Amino acid sequence: MARTARKTRRRAGRAPAQRRAPGRVPGALTVQLLPHLLIEGALPRARVGDVLEVVPAVYAGVLHETGPFHGSVPPPHWSVDEFGCVDARGQVTAVPLDPATGCSCRIDVLDAAGWLVPVNWAATEPPEGDGPLHVEGSLYLDPMLDAGTGHGEAVALCRRRVRVAAVRRYRRTAYRPIGPVLLPQFPGPGEVSEDAVYVADLVPEREDRPSAALAGCHEGSGS
Repeated sequence: MARTARKTRRRAGRAPAQRRAPGRVPGALTVQLLPHLLIEGALPRARVGDVLEVVPAVYAGVLHETGPFHGSVPPPHWSVDEFGCVDARGQVTAVPLDPATGCSCRIDVLDAAGWLVPVNWAATEPPEGDGPLHVEGSLYLDPMLDAGTGHGEAVALCRRRVRVAAVRRYRRTAYRPIGPVLLPQFPGPGEVSEDAVYVADLVPEREDRPSAALAGCHEGSGS
């Protein structure tokens, strides 16, 4: 019986190592690549390893009460997960788009734990005036904020020089996206599915982020 058992184990061999699903690159900031922008060809066909100068923006989905927390002002907070979902708390300030011409148009910029990001209010109502803000939504690349555009120059302080460390495609579900697949570059118009979630991991070319914000981005929770 002992000899038979040994032969059986020898034939079976070792079980193949389980392959880990691709996850976020450590220390990277994850941004969403919106399908309609990819289909329009509005985003660059950046490859993994390319260096870009970008202004990630927050697409605001949910606003939270910003009153005192246990009798004190809540500390700044910045958190982005591997799907580009953001939870941020800080101060929002309206920046004039073209003050030289007397234009009254403004764009809101959130300062959360040292991160400066423009806020897109398309999915919710913006607060009245400047002040504290706690928002949940998604971090994405918006071509309207590219260098040389009116919006982009107004928020030039938010621009970052980053390297594309990874591009992933997930299958969209009613809950958490699943089935990550690594891609070599931003997908082109003919490669995009509305049933997918596309994200890119961006790593700064120079260390210009506060250490607390970097830890919050990496771990998915801010201070």
